[in-house]
Amino acid sequence: MDKNQELYKKLREQYTDEELAEAFVFPNDHTPEEETEARRQMAEFRKNRLMEMTGEEKVFSSLMRIKYQMQHYVRTPGYDGTRKFANFLEDYLIAVNRKQKEFAEDIDIHPARLSRILNDKEKIGKSLAYRLEKHSGELIPAILWWKLAQKEVEHEIQTDSVNREKEGKKVKNIVFLKNGSGK
Repeated sequence: MDKNQELYKKLREQYTDEELAEAFVFPNDHTPEEETEARRQMAEFRKNRLMEMTGEEKVFSSLMRIKYQMQHYVRTPGYDGTRKFANFLEDYLIAVNRKQKEFAEDIDIHPARLSRILNDKEKIGKSLAYRLEKHSGELIPAILWWKLAQKEVEHEIQTDSVNREKEGKKVKNIVFLKNGSGK
C-alpha cells in the first residue's frame, strides 16, 4: 500500500468521502503567484493520480462524483432543467462504460424503454430505482434515484397549467367549503 492509500485509509476512519472532498476547498490567502503554483501542483497531482488509477478505481471515482452531484441537486431547492434524471443516467452510462443496449440488458428492461427514459418521454418507477441501486453496486441508493426523478415530477405539477386545466374539466362535483364551515 503506497503512502497516499495509507493516508486515505486513515482519513476514512474519521471522515466520510464527502467531507474529505469538501476539505479540498482551501481559503484563498495566497498571493496570485502562490495561487498559480498551487493550481499547477494540484493539476499535476491529479493528472499523475489519474494515470495511476486502475479501471475499477476510475469507475468508482466517477460513480462517487455522480452520487455527490445527485445528492447536492436533490438537496438544492428549485429545479434546473439541465440537471434532469436523464442527464444523470447518461453520465452513469458513461461512467460504467455501457452502451444503451448493454445497459438495458444489465437491468432487464427493453432498450426502447431505456431510450424513452433517456429522452425524457417516460418516468421511472420504484423497480427501476432498485435496479439502478443494484447495478451501481449499491453506491448510489435507490432513494437517491427516486428523489431525483420526483424532483422533475414536482416541477411538472407546479408548472403544467395546460394539463391541470384539461384534467380539471373532467371533474363533475367540486367540494367547496364556504367560510371553512362546510355549510
